[in-house]
Amino acid sequence: MHTRDFLYLAPLQGFTDHHFRNAFQEVLGDVDRFYAPYLKMAHDGTLKEGPKVDVLPANNPFEKVVPQIMACCTEDFLVMADYLRNLGYTEVNWNLGCPYPMVAKRDLGSGILNKPDKILAILETVIPTCGLKIGLKMRMGYEHTGDILNLLPELNAFPLTEIIVHARYGKQLYAGTCDHDRFTECLPLTSHKLMYNGDINSVEDFRELKTKFPTIQHWMLGRGAVANPFIFEMIQEDNLDFPEDRNEVFLAILLLLLESHLNTNNNDGNILLKMKHYWEYFSSAFHEGLTYYRMVKKAESIAQYETVLEKILLETN
Repeated sequence: MHTRDFLYLAPLQGFTDHHFRNAFQEVLGDVDRFYAPYLKMAHDGTLKEGPKVDVLPANNPFEKVVPQIMACCTEDFLVMADYLRNLGYTEVNWNLGCPYPMVAKRDLGSGILNKPDKILAILETVIPTCGLKIGLKMRMGYEHTGDILNLLPELNAFPLTEIIVHARYGKQLYAGTCDHDRFTECLPLTSHKLMYNGDINSVEDFRELKTKFPTIQHWMLGRGAVANPFIFEMIQEDNLDFPEDRNEVFLAILLLLLESHLNTNNNDGNILLKMKHYWEYFSSAFHEGLTYYRMVKKAESIAQYETVLEKILLETN
């Protein structure tokens, strides 16, 4: 009997915040779960404001969001867990994957993966005390993918909800290819639900991965999903073709995304810059993407940006 695959949106810092998640869910809604970009402690010992606002229940009217935290000590973990529990959340995801050097050099994100004893010690303390179910999202290591082979068996002792594995090591950032051979080695090492993440940018990519890992039912999409929000629907239907109303639907998402930002930020310049940043991804899903990106980059006001969107997505339909 065929069991369906479950598809999840990755927590992409700066991209998949509540503005994007809500616009996506209102128009498409083909994702099984969304993961919010991580909460993090500021240097003064308080929670960073942007991520705090992102996970507020008022900003997340849909019921599919799992918040993520980034911590390298039990104290910080518990402060963030308390905040989330008081908001009504019941589950949290611990970020052990962020690859950026400014993060990793502080034993945060993937930078802690070469210190398995530290990871295990934190879990031993926070699992019985934080009052939340805990899952992990991790790279395979920081300097190489071998770290995960020692860590996964140790994690079997903990009641984790899931382990999401981005099949790269931290120092790769997003360059190079995913290590599928190493991921295959991981399969017999864990008793937890294992989710694959990394370079699912098309239906063809998914087909290839499904052939390589037939026992995996849970898949997380990040950059490929921001570039092409229709990819979830296309994968579930095993369809290489975009929906016929792709441009109209995409325009609706983009206008909702813009409206959401305008409702919470009175700095049009910052919002315009944010929209242009999104188009670094959006453009890659279109045959004429580079032309579209150049058109968007030339917009000097919100009004011009809206005009460009309609020109791109309606006049070129």
